[in-house]
Amino acid sequence: MKKHKSEVQNNEESQANGAGNLKWRWRPGLNPRFALTIGVLFSFVGLLFVILGLLSLIAGIQDSRSTPIQFPGVVTGYTTNIFDNLPHVVMRLEKQGATITIAPAVSHATAQSLHIGETVIVDYSQRLDVPYALESRGQRYVLPGTSSAGNPFGSIALMLLGLIILPYPAFLASWGWRDLQAQDGITMTARIVDLRSSKQARTPRPGITSSISRTTYTVTLEPIMPSFPQDVVSFSIKEEMYHKLRSKALVEINYSPHLHYVYAVKQVDEIRK
Repeated sequence: MKKHKSEVQNNEESQANGAGNLKWRWRPGLNPRFALTIGVLFSFVGLLFVILGLLSLIAGIQDSRSTPIQFPGVVTGYTTNIFDNLPHVVMRLEKQGATITIAPAVSHATAQSLHIGETVIVDYSQRLDVPYALESRGQRYVLPGTSSAGNPFGSIALMLLGLIILPYPAFLASWGWRDLQAQDGITMTARIVDLRSSKQARTPRPGITSSISRTTYTVTLEPIMPSFPQDVVSFSIKEEMYHKLRSKALVEINYSPHLHYVYAVKQVDEIRK
């Protein structure tokens, strides 16, 4: 019974340490300058998606309540598209003083009703400037997959994609900036618990796979500072650092406080010499 309790307690402790280590690994170990650059770049992309999705959604709502802009045109031919399996009517339009050619998808019934040389009126949404209906001989034909509101579901999806992309790059940019301000970093003394290379866990594969895969090097440390919040922590390190270290050795590591990028790691006995 005591043995069973002991095993349960050990499992709970290992799970708690694992959870803490996962939180620690959330910090990617990137160079602060590189993290700031890609963080700003992807934050801008995420923010751009949100803005574009929001603007198109608002414009679509306004267009759904507005009268269309109509442009006269002539049917000049037909074509097909393998992606939507629908007929497309080729039309030459007079739009805003210029002659343009469009080929929107139409239903099979609409394609049979329109003839080459026939005059048509094309309805465009005011703000999104998207064709969504045709008028000919008193009949109105709605173009498949379109509406005066544009594509509200696509706009919402674009906004959601931006909201998914935005948070983590924003954190990267913030961590990179703050680590650049803290130039000295944090120095910690710890004992090496494990040294690991992704090359050890990877099964050799013939062909192109082995040449493009990148080897990562990780050191797992047990801090000897009693005030340190985690019992075990892991860092991604450079290859030259990895080859200079040995298991169970006592080391002094200097790293950035937010991204946990390792500036230097030395064995304590080497430092004392």
